[in-house]
Parts: sequence; C-alpha cells; structure tokens
Amino acid sequence: MEPNSTTALARLAAVQNHLTIQPCFHRHAIHNDKPTGPTDLARERANASFKVDDMTEVILRGKENVDALNLAFQMIQRDPDLRMRAGHHHDLTRAEDREQTMRQIARVIELKKQIKDPRLAAALFTAMAFYSESFSMRIYVHEMLFKQAVTLFGTSEQQDQWLDDINSWRVIGCFAMTELGTSSNLRGLETTSTYDRATNEWVIHSPTLTSTKWWIGMSGETATHTVAICQTIVDGENHGINWFIVPLRDGKTGKLKPGVTAGDIGHKSGRQGLDNGWIQFTSVRIPRTNMMMKWASMSPEGEFTPSPNPILSYATLIPERFTLLGGSQVILSQALTVAVRYGAVRRQGNHDEQILDYQTHYSSLMPGVAFIYALNIIDHELMTKWDEVAGYAQTDAGAFMREIPDQHGVSAGFKGAMSWYATEVLENCRRACGGHAYSSYNAIAGLIGDYGVMTTGGGDNVVLMQQSARYLLTALKWAQEGQEVLGSVSYLNDYKKILSTPKSTIQDARDLLQHDFVIDVLTWACAKKATELGAILAEAGKSNFDQAWNTNQTELVRLADVHSWRYFLILYQQGINHHKHTSVYGMLHKMGQLMSTFVLQKHLDLFLEEGYFNGSHAKMVRQLFLDQCKDLRKDAVPLIDAWAIPDFILKAPIGKYDGNIYPAYFGTVTAAQKSFDAPDYWHKYAHPMLNEKKSCKC
Repeated sequence: MEPNSTTALARLAAVQNHLTIQPCFHRHAIHNDKPTGPTDLARERANASFKVDDMTEVILRGKENVDALNLAFQMIQRDPDLRMRAGHHHDLTRAEDREQTMRQIARVIELKKQIKDPRLAAALFTAMAFYSESFSMRIYVHEMLFKQAVTLFGTSEQQDQWLDDINSWRVIGCFAMTELGTSSNLRGLETTSTYDRATNEWVIHSPTLTSTKWWIGMSGETATHTVAICQTIVDGENHGINWFIVPLRDGKTGKLKPGVTAGDIGHKSGRQGLDNGWIQFTSVRIPRTNMMMKWASMSPEGEFTPSPNPILSYATLIPERFTLLGGSQVILSQALTVAVRYGAVRRQGNHDEQILDYQTHYSSLMPGVAFIYALNIIDHELMTKWDEVAGYAQTDAGAFMREIPDQHGVSAGFKGAMSWYATEVLENCRRACGGHAYSSYNAIAGLIGDYGVMTTGGGDNVVLMQQSARYLLTALKWAQEGQEVLGSVSYLNDYKKILSTPKSTIQDARDLLQHDFVIDVLTWACAKKATELGAILAEAGKSNFDQAWNTNQTELVRLADVHSWRYFLILYQQGINHHKHTSVYGMLHKMGQLMSTFVLQKHLDLFLEEGYFNGSHAKMVRQLFLDQCKDLRKDAVPLIDAWAIPDFILKAPIGKYDGNIYPAYFGTVTAAQKSFDAPDYWHKYAHPMLNEKKSCKC
C-alpha cells in the first residue's frame, strides 16, 4: 500500500473514532436519567484521608468559631436585609447593587449593636465578606483604611475624638491616597495642605486635574469624611506627605461640603456595589487639629515638627497589603470549590474518567488548593506579628520604627508575589470548568473581576516588588558592612557561608521533601542574586544608578519574588508547627511539601542559569511536583469541603455540594429569562430583514 494511502486511512480512522459514540455517552448522554455527580462526590468524601471537620477547625481557629460562622451564614440566609431578595446577583444594575450593599451594611451595623457575643459579631462580618465582595470592600475601606489611619497616625486625643464615631458609623470614612496622574506614587502626589497662620487652619487644595483623588472607595456616593494624604506646605516649604481628615458630605443631607467636588468612577470590572469615586478640593479649610499628629505635628503656636522618619507616613499601607492574604482566601476558596467539585462531577473520555483525574487538570488545580491553606496559616502568622508591631506605635516609638522597614519589605513582596499567583489560580479555575465558567451564573467570572484590582490597587505589584528588592539589597549592604540584619533578611548575615556552596548537594527526590533543604536552596538563590545585583548597582555609582536599576529591573523583581516565596515557606512551616497535636497535621505538612516543590519549579530557570541545578535535578523537581499533585488530588474534594462554604454563598450551580449540578444550572438560567417571546429589538431590526420582499428580476 502507498504511504499516502496509509496516511489517508489513519485520518479516516481518527475521524471515525471521533464520531463513534463512546461508552460514556451511551451511559450518560443517552441514558442519563440518573446523574452520577452525587455518587461521585459521595465517594470522594468517603475516601478522605483526614477528618474534614478537624480541618475546618484549623482554618477557622477552633470549633467555637466554626459554630459562630455557621450561625452567621444562617442569619444571612434568613434575613431579608442581608440576603439577595429576588433574582440573581449578576442581573442587578449598578444602582441596585449599590443600594443592596448599603442596605446590608446598615443591617450588619444594626445587628452588631444587638449581638452580645463578639465571636458571633466577627463571624457575621466574615460571612458577609464571603457573600458579597462589594460589602467586604465597603466595610474594609471604613474599618481598615480610614480607621487604621487614625489609630496609626492620630494622637491619643485625636483617637478619643474620632474613634467612637468611626466604630459606630456616625461618620463614614474613606481613604484618599491615589490620584489621577500619579496613582500610588506617593512622593509625586500633588494635592496640597497649606498651613494658614492667620486662621490656624489647613487649606486642602487640588491644584491640577491630575491631582484629583481617584479610585477612592466610598467617595463616589457615600462617605462623609476622608483621610487624605497631602503634600504639607508650611511657610512656603514642602515638608512631605502627611494625613488630614477632611469632611466631604453633610451627615444629614448627603450634600457635598463647600469646596468639595466628588463623583462616581462608573462601571468597573468588578465590585459594582462599591462606589469608587473621585474627589477635588478647592481651598477646603479644616482645623489645625485635623492633621494626624502622632508623628508629625503642628503646635497651637504654629511650630511644625516633622516625622522622625519619612517611612512612618507609609505605615498604614503595610496592614492594607497584609490583608490581601485574607481577601485572597475568600475569593480563591470559592473559585477552587467550584472548579474542584465540577472536575469531580464532569466525566469525559474513552473510559468515562472524571476530568479531575487528568494530569493537566489536577496539576493546575491542586497547587491552588495547597496555596489557600498556606495563605490561611501565614495570614495568622503575619497579622499576629503586625498586631505586635502596631502596638508599639502606642507604647514604644523606637521599637515601632525599628520594625517598620522589615514589615514594609515583607508586605510589599508578599502583596506582589501572592496576588500574581492568585490571579493564575483564578484563571486555572476558569479554564478547568470549560465554557461553563464563562457564565456569570457560575461565579468564577465575577470572582476574577472582583479580584483583578489586587495586582494594582494599594500599590502596583511591579513597583512593590522593586521596593522589596531595594530593601533586600540595602540589608545586604548593611550585612557586608558588618551590621546585623534581622527579620525576613536575617539570612544575609551569613551570605559568605551561603555562597561557599556553588552547587546543590541534592542526592535524590527525598531531599526535596525536607523543609530545611528547600529553604537552603532558596536561600542560596536569594544570596547569589542579591550579591550579583548589588555589585552591578554599586559599580554604576550614583550618577548611573537609575539607568543600571532600569537595565536590571526584571532581575530585581525576580529577586524579590524568590525572596518572598522563601519567607512564605518559612512562615507556613512555623505556622503549622502550632497544629502538630491535631489529626490534620500530616495533611498540612503534605500541602507544605507540594508548595515547596511548586516554588522550586517556579524558579527552576534561575537554578539552571546559575549552575546550581543540572538537568537531572530539574527533571527530578518536575516529576516530584506531578507526583505530589496526583497524590493530593485524592483528597481534593474533602480539602475544599473543609472551607465549609454554603451553596447560597457560592452562587454557582456547577459547584453545588450535592453534585447534582445540571438541573440547578439549567434552572438558574431559565429563571433569569423573563420571557420567551421575541424581544423588541427583534421586531425592530430582524423582522424587516427577514420579511423584505424579493426584488423583481423581470
């Protein structure tokens, strides 16, 4: 037979194979009167290698918190002011979404005053954060950004003046940092606060269009006050940025105050229930005491005292960036719950496989599952440390200033590295659900839209990673000069010893399962890259520093990424050590091992470039990663079940707990369709075309 004939027959056989009804279609497409999803999910749960309830208690830090959260979810589902009253969330107009979100906030604040159990009050906020990202962000702007600025930068007298009204929502606050022309480049901000000695007031002014405060959450329609960051002008001299409380709206009428112009940003990619807005100040006068004066101050006699360290003006951004870990858990746990359950229910293939059993499928999802657990553990470690540091702001200014540089470096690097990967996880979830995830009714598209701001809001990731790298190189310089460095960069004290081993000592894959071994590998990579880049920048000198920095910018970002993931793994191990006594420690340890291999694989190119790993080492890492993903896949459904997210919170029929997804999905779609009649535009545009008379050809 001719070769061409053989090729043609092979093609025909392939086409026939595609057209032949496969066993799975015989069983499911033609005789699908009994869905397999419920049975599949029940089997997955029965085969769990750990106790799901015990894992939930780890995630929520105790059975009491689990019970409180379950009660909070029940409160939402039963309360008409908290739940979605009718229809579907994704069919709301922007105005309807805004009203619903504000109704929810008003109801939660009302309940907060009635609830005597602080655990339940906190659980209600958490449950609502899962239910509505817009609610979460409105609360966050007031409770975290606005309030935190007062607690970090305000004197005890100012805190006494403002905090009671803030806590009770008698004022509604926002956080006016970013500007139209400079975004979060704080040194380049244009809004000014000029001291008027004659009246003992500050005059807040937006001198240009680009100085318009932009993307300010809750300023569009709601906030009565803002804490605005401004260039501080005294007797014609600029003393840098400081924070000022500026009234925006009348608390009784909602009308803007004289000199304040504010509006709504408009339609966004997500969080339509949050009124992001813009603000312009035209010579708005505020009392001298509306300047936050814990660090910098203006005396009644008009004597200005600058902050002892300019970095203190940025301190409120540190907890903002740390809270990304908590916010990421809320978004990612929902997306992964939908994607994993769908992957366990959906079957396709010659042997009727669950699609979650395909290597490409589980290897894209299981690192994300391990990641949300790591975020949960590390979030607790970071916030415990930050609470300690923030406490110093009230009791020990010296200790506060000593701790702030490392906290800033860690927060900048974590915000960049973790939110970048979180966006990958979300996209992996969308792809894992095929076309169904493109439907807003299956939640993932909305979660992606809500999360998108994370890589740029609160500081662009590329800028933050460079800040982290700058801190790392500064710490290395101090270590080279004989100073001891502490915190996340303490390993640089031993940079010479670290670099004395230029190649990996790895023997087999078992080495890669050892936490200390992996940390040593990453430590070497950080020290190596930092010393190389430090030498390049030192050689460039002051005159060519900026050019040298830009020429090596991608490598600096790369350095910050490796450094951040290294510290991420250290904090995770530190955190799970608190759970050694629990029945789920083994699973937590297993997920930590997967994350370690993930980080090594993520940076294999660096190890190969520097000659630290060879080709066989790289293959070893890649194979171990696939093996670990396959092993963790066995517990995929129980691991996402442990997050205990009710179906009404998920708002995604293909992620239903019982696995009976298709009737729920079809019902959601048909319920949203108001009429099956032809729409008005059909009669207006389609009908004339379809009924046009044929022209005569005679």
